[in-house]
Amino acid sequence: MSFRYLPCVLALAVLTTACSGAGDDIQVFGGGTDVINHRLTMHDGVITIKAPGVPNATVSPEGQLAIDGQNVAVNDAQHALLQRYNAAGKQMHDDAVATGKAGAETATKALGAVAGKMTGAESTEETRQKMDAAAEGVRQAAAKICDDLAEMKSVQDELASQLEAFKPYGQALTDRSVDKCRSSGKR
Repeated sequence: MSFRYLPCVLALAVLTTACSGAGDDIQVFGGGTDVINHRLTMHDGVITIKAPGVPNATVSPEGQLAIDGQNVAVNDAQHALLQRYNAAGKQMHDDAVATGKAGAETATKALGAVAGKMTGAESTEETRQKMDAAAEGVRQAAAKICDDLAEMKSVQDELASQLEAFKPYGQALTDRSVDKCRSSGKR
């Protein structure tokens, strides 16, 4: 095996730390604010939803919906849905961090495998198997982000159908977003 495989493995580790890198569907996790897409961000556990023609809405971890800074009255079922919505965003953050760690671990394993090959301690096939196994761990971790996105989309749809004030924000995530996330993990 030559060094030509190393950039591929490192690129895979980096690229799979987010669901998609195209347009509106990009996810950036880390720092003080997570960007789920151009309509959704999470800062200090509070999700902000942007929609055309209406003020921003926020959903707190406690399940409080606020529009333009004003709390919206909700019933118990809606409150539970809002908590699930926020929890899915938080889980997405946690899974993105885990994916990033898996990517870093994959890069470390790849470097070790290349070193093993260079010293003659491993065959090309052994090196390839180790790198493939490490890359699979990253793909599996990244798939969890897509599952979280799908959960958030499902809860968003329930909220839009049950809570009139939430309807304008009911397109922040689309089926296309979830499909693109899932298809990007299969590369």
